[in-house]
Amino acid sequence: MALIERRTEIAAPADYVYAVSQDYAVRYDWDPFPERIEMVGDAAAPLGSEVRVRNKFGLRMQVRFVQLKPPGLAAIAMVRGPWFLEKFAGTWIFQALDPQRTQARFRYSLRARPRWLRWAIEPLAARYFDAVVRRRLAGLKTYCERSRETPL
Repeated sequence: MALIERRTEIAAPADYVYAVSQDYAVRYDWDPFPERIEMVGDAAAPLGSEVRVRNKFGLRMQVRFVQLKPPGLAAIAMVRGPWFLEKFAGTWIFQALDPQRTQARFRYSLRARPRWLRWAIEPLAARYFDAVVRRRLAGLKTYCERSRETPL
């Protein structure tokens, strides 16, 4: 199993950073990963709800929210995904460093398939998702630091 973890410090309050990260109305403004996001079922009950995501390369994944603890944590697990992923999970953690600074940490874990090719696919998938995490954190940081005076 591959683990990917990156973190960054954001000059904005933790509750604001969390709210931006979970607000699909502004997701396209900061997140370079998705081309399309679609809520599945009842979005009014976020825990257990599912989201379909298609990235700009056509990669599709459906995830379920398995843990939500605003303003500190949101976690997902893959329900359906690309052929090369057996398992995928992600946790976004937001820790207040002080009232105006937040450490945002994105942690992903994945297991590749087929098993007999895991040795080749998993490092490539990990490298790809590591780049995704870096770009997503940079986008979140830029968005929050530029827009935090503007209410959501």
